[in-house]
Amino acid sequence: MSNHASIPISDNHRRGIGTALLLLDRTLCEIEEYARGREVRSVFYVEQNTLSADQRTSLLAEIAQMRGLLRELKDALGLEVETEDVGRKIWGECSTFWEVLVETKSRFLKRYGEPPDGLAEYLDPQIDVLIEHLRNLTDLVRPDAKGSQGHDS
Repeated sequence: MSNHASIPISDNHRRGIGTALLLLDRTLCEIEEYARGREVRSVFYVEQNTLSADQRTSLLAEIAQMRGLLRELKDALGLEVETEDVGRKIWGECSTFWEVLVETKSRFLKRYGEPPDGLAEYLDPQIDVLIEHLRNLTDLVRPDAKGSQGHDS
């Protein structure tokens, strides 16, 4: 396999096409997880996977065909693979999600009307604890934290 494109395109075209196909490939990865039976069950988020065995098989076959076409496009256009470090992804998502939590504190809830008595005293400390846990998650995946995770041999 060659890294050279058989159809030369500009860097702008390469970035635009590559980004669209990357997003499609990420979506295919998630659909593949569902076809393999993924069903997340958490506190507020539950997935119900009602796909039949036939649907799962057909989805996997369709995805395989699409990936074949994606490989062909990648090679023909000289598109690059994006490698995403999971630790960085976790860090980024946790680092930005704190704002959503901050905005659930009682002073921000006033935009929906005056919060009931006792809500601020109960909710705000709980939100602060969740924010602290988000900070802990980001600390756990910092590049310099790898040695402190018990993975040294």
